[in-house]
Amino acid sequence: MLTALENRVGNLEESVGNMKEMLELVEGRTDGFDSMEEHLREFVLDSLGANAEKMNELVNSTTEKLAERDETLEDMVLAMKKEIEELKGELTTYKATLSNGMFFSKLKQQAICSQIGEVHG
Repeated sequence: MLTALENRVGNLEESVGNMKEMLELVEGRTDGFDSMEEHLREFVLDSLGANAEKMNELVNSTTEKLAERDETLEDMVLAMKKEIEELKGELTTYKATLSNGMFFSKLKQQAICSQIGEVHG
């Protein structure tokens, strides 16, 4: 019975030894995973940082271009408003000239008609 017990203890010690070897093997492989995880994390963060920089550059460039276009459009609107005011002034002048021309034309017609009436009368 003592021999059987000693054999069982021997078997248990051998099993524990095998388990320790297996545990060391697994821990060695998980250390590699930890290292790979850290490298992957660094790669992802670097990639995100680079992409964020590119996106910021693109946003800044687009903002600058839009600001330039906005300024150009504002200048165009001001020039158009000035031209509209000038055209309104010219239109007023033409209207006045046309009104005066019509007034003088009526006066001429009346004068001619009265001269014709005097000649016939």
